[in-house]
Amino acid sequence: MAASVASVAVGLVVLGVLFGILERLVPAVTGQPRIRRGTWVDVGWFFVTPLVSKSISRVAIVLALVGVAAASGVPIRLDALQEFLAPRPALAALPWGVQLVLLLLVADLFGYASHRWLHASRRLWPIHAVHHSSTQVDWLSAGRVHPLNDVVTRLAQSLPIVLIGFDATIVAAYVPVLIFYAVLVHANVDWTFGPLRHVLASPVFHRWHHAAEHDGLNRNFAGMFPFIDLAFGTFHMPRDRRPERYGIPEDDVPPTMWGQLCYPFRRTGAPAVLPPTTA
Repeated sequence: MAASVASVAVGLVVLGVLFGILERLVPAVTGQPRIRRGTWVDVGWFFVTPLVSKSISRVAIVLALVGVAAASGVPIRLDALQEFLAPRPALAALPWGVQLVLLLLVADLFGYASHRWLHASRRLWPIHAVHHSSTQVDWLSAGRVHPLNDVVTRLAQSLPIVLIGFDATIVAAYVPVLIFYAVLVHANVDWTFGPLRHVLASPVFHRWHHAAEHDGLNRNFAGMFPFIDLAFGTFHMPRDRRPERYGIPEDDVPPTMWGQLCYPFRRTGAPAVLPPTTA
């Protein structure tokens, strides 16, 4: 179901109450103000992302799928495209729960790759730097995503899912849960998920990804499964300390939404990341 201004507003209020309580009870950073620097900009992004960016991403995905179909020799007709993009029988025969787990794993693998690419690419880093520009990270920081960042990420995850032959309606049913999870891992709460710290991404795991510190840069790219970072040597979540600084080292992203929208088109510097260090 498409988002509306009213539904986004209601969701924002509900999330605000829930995470306002959690961030007060178990804060990762104590004393962080409720109305911090950039709060109202992030509120604006929370409307732009579902109402504008997602629509742009959907159009980009459709065009990309049609392009792949045409390159594969498929006639550009609705029936032919539906047959080309239909779920594969071998996958459809699997139990629903198995399909969901496999789909989420594939999506996170490609999400990891695209996320790492956004950090390493001179051209793409400015698009992603907007998301990293918050110097005080909380649940609201999840909404600060440049539309081009959203397009890159959605294309990288959605195209493989559809082309491999997964039934996209399975994950569509879980979209609200996935959105909530993305908000959760940005929250200012001191949760590591204990024995599941290597299995499911936690707020502490992802807050290290936002750290403006040497050992936090270029780390923890997975959105849901930290064992992907373990497998590729980018996992970092020390048990004995937490990040002290957040944001990007050069701190040159404008504080306004318009400035952040324009930022990728005017910045020409190298990515503000360092090679991973041994954890």
